[in-house]
Order: sequence, then structure tokens, then C-alpha cells
Amino acid sequence: MSKFWKRSAAVLLAGVLTASLAACGSTSTGSTGNSDNANSSTEDKSAGNTGSTENTGDIVKLVVWGVGTADTEDCKEVAAAISEITREKIGVEIELVRGQDAEQINLALTSGEPIDLLNYNNVAGQLATIVRNNYATPLDDLVEKYGQGALGVINPVDLDACRFGGVLYALPDMKDTSRSAGFSMRKDIVDALGIEVPEMGTYDDMYKILTQVHEAYPDMYPLVPTWSAGGMQETLPVDPLGDNMGVLENAFDDSTTVVNYYATDSYRNFCKMMYKWNQEGLIMPDATTTTENNLLSGNGFAMFENWKPGKELENYKSNGKEVVFMKVIEPYKYTDVSNGNSLIIPFSSPHPEKAMELWNLMYTDPEISNLFINGIEGKHWEYTDDTKTFITTPEGVDPNASGYSSVDWGWPNQQLTPIWKGGQADLWEQLNKFNESGVASPAHGFSWDSNPVLNQVTACNNVISAYHTALRWGAMDPDENLPKFIAELESAGINDIIAEKQKQLDEFLASKK
Repeated sequence: MSKFWKRSAAVLLAGVLTASLAACGSTSTGSTGNSDNANSSTEDKSAGNTGSTENTGDIVKLVVWGVGTADTEDCKEVAAAISEITREKIGVEIELVRGQDAEQINLALTSGEPIDLLNYNNVAGQLATIVRNNYATPLDDLVEKYGQGALGVINPVDLDACRFGGVLYALPDMKDTSRSAGFSMRKDIVDALGIEVPEMGTYDDMYKILTQVHEAYPDMYPLVPTWSAGGMQETLPVDPLGDNMGVLENAFDDSTTVVNYYATDSYRNFCKMMYKWNQEGLIMPDATTTTENNLLSGNGFAMFENWKPGKELENYKSNGKEVVFMKVIEPYKYTDVSNGNSLIIPFSSPHPEKAMELWNLMYTDPEISNLFINGIEGKHWEYTDDTKTFITTPEGVDPNASGYSSVDWGWPNQQLTPIWKGGQADLWEQLNKFNESGVASPAHGFSWDSNPVLNQVTACNNVISAYHTALRWGAMDPDENLPKFIAELESAGINDIIAEKQKQLDEFLASKK
């Protein structure tokens, strides 16, 4: 059973964007459809429909932009099934859009397109960028009046990470709000070579594994990007403090001194290691330029990856390959993990009150949560047996091409939904324990405002784009290029950024005493 968090006596409140991979165009909801109830055993994981108002008879249409790939007709069908429930409960029907990229989202927000709930996963800077550009509606009053059910299940520590200047702009999803990281590896290759993968390992352990794979399969890429254009999940224990331009080098330490990430020993040693691996043929040659995602589904063996309970299944759903993990850092928390990949009510929403009511139901209603996350029973998923504990794709349906991808971490409360086949029955309990185990960075809850040094941030971003990806994938010699990188950052004003960030962090920490 999920662990629920009681709201503290004080009112908890007061904080671009995302999208995803393929396309589900904006469409109006068609005729209504039906969906059988989600796993009835999940009902005790909700806090009820607390906070909703009674339906007055007037039906309002809400536009929801979610993350993940889906076909237009499938979005229509899912929206119709949700609308059949929400018309009666809160007097709304749904128009569902998925698959919009960062450019489309930015255009919609800058033009004031009427959108009522929007996921910000795929936009650079995520929630901080949204708030800085005044794209999000403040939630304090809305959550107090219409979101009590959501507050009943959200961890207040994670809720704090969604505040900017004391104002709440998002609600954290019931996903992994701590992070651990390491390497994800194809199980078929591991088994074929008899490799023993430690649960917690080191970079030296990974080097030995990659070397063994390279010798046995010379045509395989031992290490590939996590996503296109050199995407890499961070495996150093830094708190990026919003943008990596000024970080806490080790979030497990008590130090609150902001330093230049790119000038740290940790970064230099990592780049030198990756350069060595690249020279030895252990890294995909075009790692920094590839346009491919899900490279383990092809000729890749391993990738840098975050870890949480159930991540093996999540990787399988993305790549079609069973994987094993080796972690290199223990779980920890920082602001961007807790507030990442969630939703906002855009400033342009015509119906923010109704949007909050729907958002509240996403946290508390198992059937609505399951429809948003998994789609239609019998078409996108089915129970594996009469116990209704696990689900799978229907017979004859490709799990990677069902028409409606299951991206459970991108919706408010995956813990109300059944477990996908291959997962463990107590997955949600494991996830909550994992979240609670994360060591909080000393700066957890801090939100960086870059406006005072915006020119320097722009200049430094231009420098970073010229060096960072190439250096950390071993495509540049760090002995030759890292000193140039640091010098150009300093010329661009990174020390001004660090000084301003330190000032803001010190003020934040003082306010907590």
C-alpha cells in the first residue's frame, strides 16, 4: 500500500516544459467510450475525491497536454473514456494531446494557447524555466480549495521543491523523487558471457565489463548514449542547483559552497576516464551526434541510466530488451528530481479551478489515473489473470507500438495503477521506501533565479554547448580542451553566476533556520 502523507497544519503552498517523442495531435473529443475499472485493489491507495466541487450541470472542456507517444485516434478514445467519468464527477470533458516537442510547447505557451494542464518534461530547464517566464498559474489558493486529496498523498518534502519564492507552481508526481544512477546493461549479453554484475559497483567494474563485451562482440557498441545527441544520465553525486552553472559537488556532504562544476576534480576525472574508454573503442563512435533513441534495442550493450525500483521493466518497455543494473551512487534528493516531469496549470488556462479539480482526481481516482497512464483495457492493456494484479499488452499487440505508450512517471499518480507484467507486486511500496531513503541535498528545496545574471547565463550556455557533451563522451582530449573550456567560461561570466547563486542559496538556508 502506498504511504500517504498528512498535510501539516501550516498551509503547504505557494512554483520549459515537456512533451515527448512522437505525435498525438490536438483533437476534440469524439463520442464517449467505456473503460472497465482499474485494479480494484488499488482503491485503498487513494485519498478519495477530497476537494472537488459538485457538478452544477455545465460541462467544461479541459485541454490536457501529456508526455509520451500516442496516436491521435487513441488519444480520442482515451479522452472519451475519461470524459464519461469526469462529466458526472466534476462537470468536465477532456481533450488529450500527447507527443508535442519543446518547440511546440514553447510556441503554445508564448502565444497563450488555451491549455489547462501541461507536462513540462521535455523543455530545457523544466519548472524553473516555466516559472521564470511566467507561464504557470500560482497554485496556493487552488490547491487549498480543490486539491486536498492530492495533498493527502504528496510528501511535503517533495512539495517544497515545487515552490519558487514561497509560491507553489506545480505538484510532484508520485514517481521517484530520489535518484540513484549507474549503468543499464543488456541481460542477454551479460548471461551469454557469464558476467557477474554487482548491485553496487564502480567505474572500474564497468570498465572491465565493457572490455569483456568489446572483445567478445567487436561489432557491438559497448557503451551508447541514453538518448540522442549524447544524452547521458548523471552518475556524479552533484546537486546541479538548477542548471549546473554553479553546483554542490557532492550532495552527500554538508558543504553548501557553490563551485564551478566544470572545474571540479570530479568532472575532470570523469572526462579523462571517458576519453580513455573512447580511445579503446568502448564508446559508440557517433555518440554525440546520433539521432537515435533507445539504442539498447539495436547494437548497444550498456548506457548510463537512473535507477529506481521497477526501472528494469521501464527499460524493457522502451528498448524491448531485458536489462540488469549496476548502480554507482546511492539514492539522494535535490530540487530538480522532486519537481521534475510534472504538470502545471498554464497561465492561459480558461478554467484553472476545473483544471485543479481534474488534477486532484488524477491523484485520487484509480480509474482516471489508469486511463491517463495505460489507456483502454482490451486495446492497450489487459490483466494477466483473474487476480488483477498485473497487466500486459493484449495478444498480438506490439508493446512498443500499441498506439498509446505507458509513461507512468509522467502522470500524477502511477501508484493507483496495476503493475505491468515483469514487475513485482509490491513495486509501489518499494518505490516509496526508495524515495524515503534518499539523502536530501543541503540545498533541497532551493530554486535558482538566474534573472540577475541572465546575460552571463546565455554566454556560458554557448560555451558549454561547444565543449561539455564532447568532453564527457571522450570525443575531446580533456588535457588539451578542459583548460580552454574553463577559461572561456570564466570570460563568459561563470564566476558572476556562482557568486549570485551562492548569495541566493545563503539567503534560502538562512530563511529555513
